[in-house]
Amino acid sequence: MSTSTGSGAARRPATPGHYAKGLAKREAILDAALPVFGQSGFHGASLREIARQCGVSHQSLMHYFPTKEELLLAVVRKRDERLRTHFGDAGGMSLGRLVDLAEYNVDVPGVIQLFNTASAEATSPEHPAHDYYADFYDRIIESTTDYLETAERHHLLAPGFTAASAARVVLAVQDGLQLQWLYDRAAVRVAELMRLVIATVVSVPLEELDALVATEQPPAEA
Repeated sequence: MSTSTGSGAARRPATPGHYAKGLAKREAILDAALPVFGQSGFHGASLREIARQCGVSHQSLMHYFPTKEELLLAVVRKRDERLRTHFGDAGGMSLGRLVDLAEYNVDVPGVIQLFNTASAEATSPEHPAHDYYADFYDRIIESTTDYLETAERHHLLAPGFTAASAARVVLAVQDGLQLQWLYDRAAVRVAELMRLVIATVVSVPLEELDALVATEQPPAEA
C-alpha cells in the first residue's frame, strides 16, 4: 500500500547548499579519521572514536562510510589526491620532488604516521588497503625509475646501480628515515639526509639532471 499523500510528500532533490554541507562533513570525517588510523592502525581504530573526534554521531558517520574498510580507503586516497594537487604530476617523480615531499611531510606528522602504520599492515593480502598500497609503490617506483633512466643512459649513476635499483634504494631510504623521524623529530633531518644519499647515487647535481631530463622529454602536443 502506498504511503504517499501527494506530490508534496515526495522527496525533494538536494539543494546546492545541502550538497556542500554534505561534502564538508565528509571532509571533516576524513580529517578526523587520519590521526586515529595513524595512531591505532586499521584494526585498532574505532568508528565510534572517529565519529566522536569529528563531532558527529556514529550513525551519521556510517551514512557516509558504511564500513571501516571504506573509510580507510577514502582516507589514503585523499592523502594521495592532496599530494598530487600540491606537487603536480608533470615530469614524473624526480628525486628533487621526493626531497620536496620529505620537507612537506614535516608539517603533517599524522599523515606520515598513517602511511607507515597502514602500509605495514597492508602487506597482508587480506588487508582492505593491500591493493591500494601495492599499486602506490608500483606507480612511484616506476615513475622514479623512468626519471633515473636518463641518468643511467648518460652514465651518471654510481657503479653497480641501474635506474630501477637506484629508485628502490632512494625510496627505501625515504621510508626508513621517515619512520625514524616519527621517533625523534629533533634529530632526524629526512630531507637533508636524503640529499646526502642521493649524492652518492647520482654523480651530478639534481638541477643538472633535471635539465637533462627536460631536454629528453617529447614536446607537448599543441
